[in-house]
Amino acid sequence: FFGAGGIRIENLSWYWDIARQTATSSLTPILSIMAVVGLFVPQSRDRRYRRLFHWWLAAMVLFVIIVGYGNRHRWYQLPLVPITAAFAGTACAFIGSKIASSRVAAVTLSILLAGSFTLLAYVFVQPLYEPSAAQLRDAGLELNRITAPDALIVAADTGDPTIFYYAERKGWHFLERDATYAGNPSDSQQAIADVERLRRRGATHLVFTANTFWWLDYYPEFAQHLAESAELIEATPEFRIYKLATVTR
Repeated sequence: FFGAGGIRIENLSWYWDIARQTATSSLTPILSIMAVVGLFVPQSRDRRYRRLFHWWLAAMVLFVIIVGYGNRHRWYQLPLVPITAAFAGTACAFIGSKIASSRVAAVTLSILLAGSFTLLAYVFVQPLYEPSAAQLRDAGLELNRITAPDALIVAADTGDPTIFYYAERKGWHFLERDATYAGNPSDSQQAIADVERLRRRGATHLVFTANTFWWLDYYPEFAQHLAESAELIEATPEFRIYKLATVTR
């Protein structure tokens, strides 16, 4: 249901990232701004369903908050597209009614709006066409090269299994709970406890990719624990591979 543990309220920075990505690469800034304007345009009381999109927007905001972890997938916010389009259309109609007497102003603003939307769509959508798992592939290939066939890998990979496919090794996502990816650690102690639990289960290597390097700064006690209990054997701009100390039995 909503993926693995999708119904979970996250911290404010998590929701800020969702809002930023939605307003830029998903909708484009110009459409988002127009929608905000349209949100506050007065509606005729005689119009049926005049608050339909307001209630739909409120429901979507509530959905994003409650299903916080599930909304790491951008397609969960797709219903915001028709909502935003409706409010942006309301803004266009409102502004158009104010400048209806000036054909020059109407044509000029229409050209500026269409041109800016096209430009911003290109700027913000272009990165979505870049390879998203190249660093995971490269880390997996390197693990395949430098580790034994029976090595068990712990991967801080945001739940993407690409590393394991290319490494041809078994292992766990990090954090791990019930054999599924469990998101980011709440603090250093949780990260330390998780990696130590997996190490006792036979984990031999821990790998970070560029999109999880920030863990080593954000969780300083965890980084210190790694420095004391693991050996950094490979470091590139794309990934870092640690060899975990063997558990004495």
